Amino acid sequence: TSSTGALMRSLLLATALLFSLAECLESSTGPEGSGPARIRLHVTGGFAGVDYTIYMDGPGGVVVGESCVAYCDFQDGDVLQTLSRDQAVYLTGLFLEAGIHSLDGTDFGYECCDQFHYELIFRDGDGTSTVRGSSQVFPGDLRNAVGQIHGLASGTLPVVFDPNTSPDLWPRDNLSLQRLEVRGDQLELRVSYSGGCELHDLKAVAWGGWMESFPVRIRAFISHDSRADPCDAIVTREVRFDLRPLQTAYQEAYGTGVPGKTTLIIELANPDWASSLSGYELVYVF
Repeated sequence: TSSTGALMRSLLLATALLFSLAECLESSTGPEGSGPARIRLHVTGGFAGVDYTIYMDGPGGVVVGESCVAYCDFQDGDVLQTLSRDQAVYLTGLFLEAGIHSLDGTDFGYECCDQFHYELIFRDGDGTSTVRGSSQVFPGDLRNAVGQIHGLASGTLPVVFDPNTSPDLWPRDNLSLQRLEVRGDQLELRVSYSGGCELHDLKAVAWGGWMESFPVRIRAFISHDSRADPCDAIVTREVRFDLRPLQTAYQEAYGTGVPGKTTLIIELANPDWASSLSGYELVYVF
């Protein structure tokens, strides 16, 4: 009766409030500085006269080729990369350390010809900030951060550094290494796998903490998620991983040494389980 109707109205009101709260939480970016950012980078110029925009959706864990006008090898809307939360947080942190919000609205201008020009929009829980300028006029920390976002367009991903993870927690679909080399701050690989119909997800993961030898060592593996690719063509591709997250973690643990004088040995597991080789020793000097 009337009491029953009042109870039903109360229940409906409570349900509506719960749905409203859920929608609010779902659309929120979270507390200030609480997670990965959303970053849009418009790149123009360079020797070839490129013009394209990439978008890193940090919370969503994807990098999208948003717009291709000139000299880019993706179609509008293509997913270029997938990111783990650690990778997205690391890239976000580079901009926060560079003081991105204190630089909001700054146009650093041009220095010279044939340089890339960037327009970057950075959005996180603290707000939205925009900076502009050519590649050589940004302050050093900002230039590094922008360069790593730009590198996502050509397939360079930061290494995941997670001392608490283990290989059995990551996809390990079949993968063969054809070539590997540390060049500067990058690990360059030529890999092959069976597929051809899906975007395969490759990540380099350093795990297990530092091994106190001389030089210090760290274990690593390549995670490969084929995304249940139904095709069986043999795909060979070049991939690159930025090793600077390891450099940062090492320096936090051991302090900053003389540039170019620190050696870290990366023990990279061989993903080809049919091989008799247990792995590779890679020397990273920074």
